[in-house]
Amino acid sequence: MESSLHERAPHDPGALATTTLQARLRPWLGALCDAGCGLVLWVALSSALLLGASGTLRKLVDLQVWGLGLGVLLAAAGFGLLWPRPTAPGRWWIRTVTALALVAASGVALAGLHLQPQPDPAFLALCALLACIGALATVAGLSMLEGGQAGLLLPTRLALSLLCGATLLFALIALRWPGPIMAAGPVPSLLLLVLVAAAMVVASWMAQGGLRAWTRHRGCWLVLGLLAILPLLAVALLYLQPGWARVLWPLVALSVLAGAVIERLQVR
Repeated sequence: MESSLHERAPHDPGALATTTLQARLRPWLGALCDAGCGLVLWVALSSALLLGASGTLRKLVDLQVWGLGLGVLLAAAGFGLLWPRPTAPGRWWIRTVTALALVAASGVALAGLHLQPQPDPAFLALCALLACIGALATVAGLSMLEGGQAGLLLPTRLALSLLCGATLLFALIALRWPGPIMAAGPVPSLLLLVLVAAAMVVASWMAQGGLRAWTRHRGCWLVLGLLAILPLLAVALLYLQPGWARVLWPLVALSVLAGAVIERLQVR
């Protein structure tokens, strides 16, 4: 199995300390990168679906630029997983670096196009397509470097990336939408994404020795609580208190991101 994420520890004490620090940061860097790729993907899709929109929908431009900027910034955390460059980089290392560079370049280009008064629709659609391809390829590449061909790791990472990206987008909408306060509108979409992500996480646990063995660990319950239970309970409050949207949606995004980090720690 090719993997640049599990290098042999060097003999130099300073280099060994650096390697240890990188190992501790990998779950955080991986979760941030996946979340950033998910956010770029959702914003790029919205750019393609609303291509040529005018009037009220032009208010989305500021939101899309913020989403692309935050998504690219978070996705750049993936470079911390890929450097230092291995002595003999395998094909998945090269593919992942290329995909991550594509996310950054296409995301910045797409944001620049949104800032133009009348962006070229064809070029905007092309940048959105490249951003989606790069985001999916980055998540897939990091998963292959982490676990090779093993089981359900790839679909689980993709599901968590989409969930994290969506909650970040919902939080941005709640904070920066210029119209009426967004409340429970995205809840059905969140419910679907939470169910898919939670199902994939549980299925991956079962594939690694059975659910019963995993449920003995408190971390597993914490993962499900942060990914599914706490977010759904929080957004349920929006049906009673719509004015809490600007507080609850960012909390949901942080909860899901924390769950994604702990899920990676559990896999390790």
